[in-house]
Amino acid sequence: MTEPEGKASVVHLLGECGDIVGEAPYSLEKLIDSYDEIKDASVKIALLTSTIKLFFKRPPEVQKMLGRLLAKATEDVSSQDLHDRALMYYRLLSTAGDPKIVEQVVSKSPVIGGHGVNFAEEEDKEHRDALLEEFNTLSTLYGITSENFISEEYQVKLVRMPKEHPLDVGAAPLVDPGVNGVAEHLQQTSINDVAPESAPAAPALSGEVDLLGFGLGDGPMVAPTPAAASSDISLDASFKISGEDYQAKWEAVADSHALSVMMSLRLQPESTDLVESALSTLNILTMASGELPTELKFFLYGRERRENGMIFLIQAVIFKSPDLSLSITIKTSGGDQARSGELSQKVVDMMKTALQELM
Repeated sequence: MTEPEGKASVVHLLGECGDIVGEAPYSLEKLIDSYDEIKDASVKIALLTSTIKLFFKRPPEVQKMLGRLLAKATEDVSSQDLHDRALMYYRLLSTAGDPKIVEQVVSKSPVIGGHGVNFAEEEDKEHRDALLEEFNTLSTLYGITSENFISEEYQVKLVRMPKEHPLDVGAAPLVDPGVNGVAEHLQQTSINDVAPESAPAAPALSGEVDLLGFGLGDGPMVAPTPAAASSDISLDASFKISGEDYQAKWEAVADSHALSVMMSLRLQPESTDLVESALSTLNILTMASGELPTELKFFLYGRERRENGMIFLIQAVIFKSPDLSLSITIKTSGGDQARSGELSQKVVDMMKTALQELM
């Protein structure tokens, strides 16, 4: 047999079936003695793998020739794969306290060749799509989804945010069928560039001056108390808006006209439900929400309780520890736009009141 693929296949079989093929060690030893004459890396790799597998099946016959093979393979620079594999085997054998552990590692047959390869019509499309949702994780190596090898309490729940949001991680949506169910319908423009512009633009942002509550500054620079703000504005509990309308109204307002506020938090909420419940007491309602590995995200809304009242579109992000903080961005639609900044600030103060246990 002269073809490298054929030689590698025969050598592989000798390693797998060496316990029932009496001449297996001696056949491999001839190849080891002529190692320098082997030109194809695949044959050398097959020889190395088969020899170490055979060592655990017939150690007295293989021990010495395995040592010679490892000495040659670790100095062979013709193939990086071969060189690294030989070093790995050598270190496993020389440092492992229990030989059985090494045997378990090297005796596992890798998924190669035709194993698991089907015709297109035989593929499990749903299983493949599920693995692709967890691409770049151990799921693609194990061939199963994370729920099959990670305990439920350690699983990370990911929710797909609106397509155009800059913090969308492309994870599989684990969306609550209730209020969170409309998250897939929401799309929005980036809001991250708004923060540095809108904070100094509107006088109504005086509430941002004293974020830590030290009471610095005088007169109008002091943050208004939440109680006073809540008495000046009330929201309609019966107001509803669809995901499509939310998106359309959000995109209709320029980012430069949005109000953005960042504040520190003392405690991190255990779930999105806790925040939603607190805000709903002041009729700040939830369009969609979700938990990501580093943050909790909320798409909220509300409307003044009066005829032709102003509509508030709110996007809030709670950044988890160690940078525990709350980011709020508000755009408005309808109503008296001359008071947009003033009323938006009052909504921020309402949210502070609702979430005061976290502050």
